[in-house]
Amino acid sequence: MSSIKIRKIGNSLGLILPKEIQDSLEVAEGDLIEFTHIENKKVLLESSLPHHSQWKFKGVNELSKDDKDWLDADLEDDSHVQKW
Repeated sequence: MSSIKIRKIGNSLGLILPKEIQDSLEVAEGDLIEFTHIENKKVLLESSLPHHSQWKFKGVNELSKDDKDWLDADLEDDSHVQKW
């Protein structure tokens, strides 16, 4: 078990996760972590979204016809839009 120092950040308190905990949770800056209070001053930490390195993207061949049409569409010309 390791200790983490609580730090003052503005009007809030924060902590810095050591590298081994970041790796264990598979989190990076900007990712979300779920905190669950269990009991007796214990908290469960879970990463709520997969780390960006684990995101899966569909290949172009797997896109629906609507998605392909949207990707191939020309950008709209907004020159007719009145500016305020």
